[in-house]
Amino acid sequence: MWDNFGRKLKKARQDRKMSQRNLGIFLGLSDKAISSYESGRTLPNLETLMKISKELGKPVSYFLDDSLAQESLCDKLNEIERQINNISESIKEIKDTMLEEQDSEVQVPSVVPED
Repeated sequence: MWDNFGRKLKKARQDRKMSQRNLGIFLGLSDKAISSYESGRTLPNLETLMKISKELGKPVSYFLDDSLAQESLCDKLNEIERQINNISESIKEIKDTMLEEQDSEVQVPSVVPED
């Protein structure tokens, strides 16, 4: 999952024209901590990863392994598809209920008595 994290962190940081020191200052970390992340010696915790993501303008998934990001995307798409199916079923049930109610209403023509 973290195989390419250091490389991606370094690239994102350099794309933003930031030094390790500047990124560390924004994150409340030392430049040595950033260097350690980029070299793969250590990994950030989730809170720090989210801060890195925000500061560098990249989604968290960018920093994770590509296969994990693809799996995550597939999971999200499957969840969206499931929700769409649930909504479609709910709409069908509402339509059926409305049609049943409409059919059960007795429509009595109004009769106006003649004088």
